[in-house]
Amino acid sequence: MEFRFALPDNLMDWLEVARDVGIIMRCPNMDLDPEFLEYAKRKLMQNNAIMAYDTDKKKCAGFVGFSRHNNSITWLGVKEAYRNLGIGSKLLSNALDNLDRRHCITVNTYPKDYLLGQPARRLYFKHGFIETISKPFYVEDKYEMVELSLLPSVVV
Repeated sequence: MEFRFALPDNLMDWLEVARDVGIIMRCPNMDLDPEFLEYAKRKLMQNNAIMAYDTDKKKCAGFVGFSRHNNSITWLGVKEAYRNLGIGSKLLSNALDNLDRRHCITVNTYPKDYLLGQPARRLYFKHGFIETISKPFYVEDKYEMVELSLLPSVVV
């Protein structure tokens, strides 16, 4: 498995991952959503996306999008065939390496009562995130989310 910055040419790969994870993310047609398409294009142009690429099968396994400006993880998905292999963890680690650990890093994720979101929550907690806004709030007036944060690292 190779982890590398995604390029604008990888847009179709990202949309394929989005199609695979759309149900989990409560957006079954995410790959067709014009707002998501613009988001993915922007992240690719800004060099704010990393992909996991299966070099043996010549297929994309997953993506993570992040924002250096907001110091946050903005999207993470792994295709079903590649789950539970540590790929999400490696994608997240790669993204965190591109963010400023001297400041709080945030991610909006699923509330604890959303069963399909439990693997994502476990992944973030495994990497040291804590729940900083546990009362669910709505994103785009549709999706109930909570905020998790990775507190700043102390540099000695």
